[in-house]
Amino acid sequence: MKKIFTTSLLFLFLAGIANAETSLEDIEKLPREEIIKLANEKNDAKAQYSLAQDYQDGINVEKDQAKARELYEKSAAQGYAPAQSNLGVFYENGIAGEQSYEKAKQLYEKSAAQNDQHGQYNLATLYQNGRGVSQNFAKAQELFEKSAEQGFVNAQYQYGQMYLLGEGVKKDYDKARVWMEKAAQQGKPEAQFNLGVMYQNGMGVLPKDDDKASEWFEKACENGVNHPICK
Repeated sequence: MKKIFTTSLLFLFLAGIANAETSLEDIEKLPREEIIKLANEKNDAKAQYSLAQDYQDGINVEKDQAKARELYEKSAAQGYAPAQSNLGVFYENGIAGEQSYEKAKQLYEKSAAQNDQHGQYNLATLYQNGRGVSQNFAKAQELFEKSAEQGFVNAQYQYGQMYLLGEGVKKDYDKARVWMEKAAQQGKPEAQFNLGVMYQNGMGVLPKDDDKASEWFEKACENGVNHPICK
């Protein structure tokens, strides 16, 4: 009887875990066969997204971009913001199917409207580079800021870079430093390198500090920056 009771509890847990409030992290803790069942039989958006990532990156399965795209489509159609963002990347780059900046933009907008940091970032890059839209640095800056404030390292770097270079905004080395530091502390090698340059030259409120510069250059090189200083 005890064995039947505990098995029943396990069944109830697995059957009841997938709902609107269940986190992606909880979904991914389930056995793979349960995730597949949720995705296929229950049409669960988060399970579909999780499997799509596996196929995209070749995690426990052979890489299959077409299968990943199919699963992202199903998840995105249900309004799941991370899937909308990732599907947008597939449309933007023509991965395993149609290439369309317009569809990518629409998907990014839907994702960004749900405050998804990756959707905000991806939409910002379209505006920054004028890919399928008129180049608009002000719009790019607004979106990078929203994503950066949520902690997305690539957005923190790009937002800092706009201030560093004066890309669509007035140069502001102090603001550039703040965001470069945030990205550098998360291990972004380009941000670490730029922070080294800022210390080397005493940019903004930073005092000229060759030791600090060397420290950040060393970290940047260790993390893969390709620059003559690393050789």
